[in-house]
Amino acid sequence: MQSVLDSGQTLNGRIDLLLQTSDGWVLIDHKSSPGRSENWDSLAKEHGSQLAAYGRAVEKASGRPVLEAWLYLPVAAGGVRLSEVR
Repeated sequence: MQSVLDSGQTLNGRIDLLLQTSDGWVLIDHKSSPGRSENWDSLAKEHGSQLAAYGRAVEKASGRPVLEAWLYLPVAAGGVRLSEVR
């Protein structure tokens, strides 16, 4: 995906999984972090701005809202819903 940000910079990225629902999108990013669940909140904060930027680009391109954003952690056997999509 490629999008021009409000700052004029170009965002290049790859969305791992984007699910379309009747109400909008669910954005899922895979991370291979083997960390324990106690550290997942900090992992969400670390990658939150990346998913927020992806969310804005998806909304701009589709005209539909991103309802949820998730980090999927297959190595750690879990997932984290990000509280802020934007």
